[in-house]
Amino acid sequence: MPREKELYEPTLESIRARAKELYPNKLIFGQREAAEIMGVSVSTLYRRGLRQDITAEQLAREFA
Repeated sequence: MPREKELYEPTLESIRARAKELYPNKLIFGQREAAEIMGVSVSTLYRRGLRQDITAEQLAREFA
């Protein structure tokens, strides 16, 4: 069973806080919304394999 990355939990907490600030009523985000949460371009998310229906957990997994 693979272990989660060392920075996964703090990254997830940061992403959740930012997402709650920007989109308080959403748990699943589109590419543009996720890019705004992370402060990156949409193409960066696309290169990392994140295309639609992106969760905070997916973002933390990719950016931890």
